[in-house]
Amino acid sequence: MKAVSPGTRVFTVFQLEWMKGLRGGLFGGVNDPAKSHWHLLADFNKSDCLAFTTYPCIIFKDPSEIPEDHYAEVTDHTDKPVLFTESGWFRVGPTGWESSDDEQASFVARFFALTKEVKPLVIIWSFLYDQDVPEPFTTMGFLARGSSGSKAWNAWLGE
Repeated sequence: MKAVSPGTRVFTVFQLEWMKGLRGGLFGGVNDPAKSHWHLLADFNKSDCLAFTTYPCIIFKDPSEIPEDHYAEVTDHTDKPVLFTESGWFRVGPTGWESSDDEQASFVARFFALTKEVKPLVIIWSFLYDQDVPEPFTTMGFLARGSSGSKAWNAWLGE
């Protein structure tokens, strides 16, 4: 492939919280960094970069609970460029994990702050609008159906 398109970046996508051994939170498992899967990165040593999905709202109830090194830890395990191909925080949240427009906007600001030293090549928020998808992803859009703005959308745009 590289011979045909040398500028094409080839990568694999990993789920960050799972990679870190964080299986507790909303789904009721146990967070155990000793059960991390960082060793899998070595299986992809020919990749040009590494990509991650990240949904910390499944593990943490508030953006302020996300550890300072949650994203920077990636750089302890690779020197390849990093991409975040899916990111999100629900605006409403399921029972016991309620959220709000303010909380979603708070996550956007915290995400940008916590990923600054990682210097990601790409950051993608999963949904612009809410989707008909399984819980808890139904309200991870920046915008509810029919709306034209939100605090999180404004934070994403840097406004």
